[in-house]
Amino acid sequence: MRISPELQARIDALPDPALRARILKSLDSPREHLASDEDVFEVIVTGYQMAAEQQARMRKWQESEVIAFIEYVKAQAPDLYAKYLQHEKELRQKELDGVDEDDRWFDPDIWWDMKALTKIWMPSLNTLDSMDASELVSGVRDYAQAHLI
Repeated sequence: MRISPELQARIDALPDPALRARILKSLDSPREHLASDEDVFEVIVTGYQMAAEQQARMRKWQESEVIAFIEYVKAQAPDLYAKYLQHEKELRQKELDGVDEDDRWFDPDIWWDMKALTKIWMPSLNTLDSMDASELVSGVRDYAQAHLI
């Protein structure tokens, strides 16, 4: 598909190469011509900007807070903590064994149980639009991978 020079200039002006590649891939994909190239561009860029704004609003967890939450999980839900660490070890072993990344999924039940504990540990995380609890669990995963397994 031929992209107009004006749209190509708008794409080239975007600072993120991954965003540019995503737009070009979408424009190059076979699709029904219900939306114009410009509309596809606008939808993708708008979604990208909204995600970036949401990311900027999310809380940046300090390592000390992550450690405090890990200690809370150990004390309040020792079985979950043990199950969580075992799962992280299994995922690490799969990685070392060369298992494809698509076949190394984090157990969603453990994720949701950990996320539920974040909202007990810090009740202010119990808001419908809060991604902060997920970021805390992600921080726990990063910390565990670096220090606990």
